[in-house]
Amino acid sequence: MKRLTAGLLLAAAMLTAAPAAAQFASGRGPIDITANELELIDSQHLAIWRGEVEALQGQDRMRSDVLNIYFAGKPADAASKTAPASGAAPGRDWGKVQRVVAEGNVFFISPNQTARGDHGVYEQGSNTTTITGDVVIVQGKSVVHGNKLLIDMTTNHATMVADPHAPGTHGRVRGIFYPNDSTTTDAATQPAPPNRRP
Repeated sequence: MKRLTAGLLLAAAMLTAAPAAAQFASGRGPIDITANELELIDSQHLAIWRGEVEALQGQDRMRSDVLNIYFAGKPADAASKTAPASGAAPGRDWGKVQRVVAEGNVFFISPNQTARGDHGVYEQGSNTTTITGDVVIVQGKSVVHGNKLLIDMTTNHATMVADPHAPGTHGRVRGIFYPNDSTTTDAATQPAPPNRRP
C-alpha cells in the first residue's frame, strides 16, 4: 500500500506543473506543455491552457481538457520596477504559482501507475491537492475507486473518500489488490488509459 500512496503523491505533484514554475518529477528535466489554445489574462495573473492539454516531463505525463494556472502578483516595489509598458506581453508582474486547477478528463500517467479524475486542485499555500469526481488509481491489476482524493504534500498523507450520494459508489471506497501480481511493479508495460474526450 505504501507504493500505491507514493504514486498518488506523484499524481498530485503533477498538478503543480507550470511554465518555469515547478517540476513534478524531480531531476527529470523541463516540462513540455501543449494544448490547442493558451490564454493569458494579465489582470488575473491567470494562464489557461485549453483543449487536449498534455504536460510531459521525462516518462511522466498529465492530460486534461483545461489547465488553469493562477499566479501571485509580485510585491508592489518589485512590480513597479517591471511595470509593463503599453502593449507589453502579459506576465511581467506575475509571481509564483498559487493555485493550479485541472478540469475534465484528468489523467496522470507514470511508468508505474495511472491516476484519473474529473477535477484536480493544487493549493500552494496549504501544499495540498484534491482530486474529485470519478477517481480511479490503477497500478498493474490493482485498482482503487472513490470520489475524492485528498493529499497533503507536506506530510505525504493521502486519503480517499466516497460520496454516499454519488452513483455507483454506495458511499464506499473500493480497492482490488493483487499483491503477488508482477505487473504491479512493472506497470510501464500497461497500455495508456483510453482518451475519454469525444
